Amino acid sequence: MLFRRFLRIKTFQALYAYKQDQSISRTIAQKNLLKSLDKAYEVYVFLLSFLIEFKFFIGKEIEYQHTKHIPQPEQLAFLEVLYNNAVIELFENDTFLQEKIKNQKIDWTDSSSFFRQILAELKVIDTLLIASKEGDSSVFAEKQIILEIIESLIADSEVFNHYLEEHFINWEDDDVMVLIAFQKTLSSIKQNKKAEILPGFYNDKAEDTQFVSDLFLNTLEQDDELTNLIAVKTQNWDADRIATVDMLLMKMATCEILNFNQIPVKVSINEYLEIAKLYSSPNSHTFMNGVLDKIQIGLREQNKILKTGRGLVE
Repeated sequence: MLFRRFLRIKTFQALYAYKQDQSISRTIAQKNLLKSLDKAYEVYVFLLSFLIEFKFFIGKEIEYQHTKHIPQPEQLAFLEVLYNNAVIELFENDTFLQEKIKNQKIDWTDSSSFFRQILAELKVIDTLLIASKEGDSSVFAEKQIILEIIESLIADSEVFNHYLEEHFINWEDDDVMVLIAFQKTLSSIKQNKKAEILPGFYNDKAEDTQFVSDLFLNTLEQDDELTNLIAVKTQNWDADRIATVDMLLMKMATCEILNFNQIPVKVSINEYLEIAKLYSSPNSHTFMNGVLDKIQIGLREQNKILKTGRGLVE
C-alpha cells in the first residue's frame, strides 16, 4: 500500500503542476513524472547517508571534547548517545545500503559547517536531552531517538531543508513520502536484526510505471467527463468554492474507479482521502468522502463500474 500511495502522490503532483502550467506537452510532463519516481528514492538513500555521515562528524566532536582542559560532561553524554546509537550502526554496516550510496555518488565533502549547525539545533530538543540522561539503550529507545531527529529536522530545520533543496530540486514534493519510507525502514528493525533497506519505491517497476502513466493520461483525457460527474453530485456547491486540490483528487479517484478494474472501489476512495489529509484542508476529507460515495453509487446504478479478479466481481 505504501508504494501505490507514493505512485498516486507523484501522479497528483505531476497533474497539479501540469494544470498550473501547460506550456510543456503532456508527453514531456509524463516523462518528467516517470523520472521523479527514481528521484524520490535517491532522497531516501541520501537521508540514510546523512545519518551515517553525521555519526562520523559526532565522533570528531567527541574527540575534541576529550582534548579540552575541562570537558563538559553533559555535552559529552549527549554526543555519545548519538554516536553509540545502534540504529545508525546498522545503516553503517549494511552492505546493500553502502552500495546504493556508492552508486549514487553521495559526497559529504566540506559539510562540517552544515553538521555543526544541525548539531546546535538538536541540542535544544528536550526529548533528545532527556534521552541522553536516561541512558536507555533498548532498540525501541534508540529508534525513537533517530525518528525524533529526522522528524524534527524535516519539520522545523531551515538549515536541513535548505541543504536538501540544494541537492534535490524535488525535495519539497517528496519530503512526506521519504519520511514515510524512512519510518517503514525504522519499523523493520528488531532486536539484533538488520534494517530492511527499501530496494526502491516500486513493487514491480514495469507495472507501477504503467499505472502512473495510465492514471496521468486518463485523468487528463477524461477531464470533461470527470468534471461533469463531480458537478452532478455537488450541485449545492459553487464550483469556484471547491479547492483545486480537492477537485483534482476527486477526479483522480473517479478516474481510478472507472478505469482500473483490478483495484477495489473502497481502496481507490480511501487512498485519495488519505492523500487529502496530507495536501488539503482539514475539512476536505469529509467533503470528498461524501461526494465520492455518491459518485460510486451513481456509477454502480448505471453499471459503469466493471471490476475483475477474485473478490472484485460485484
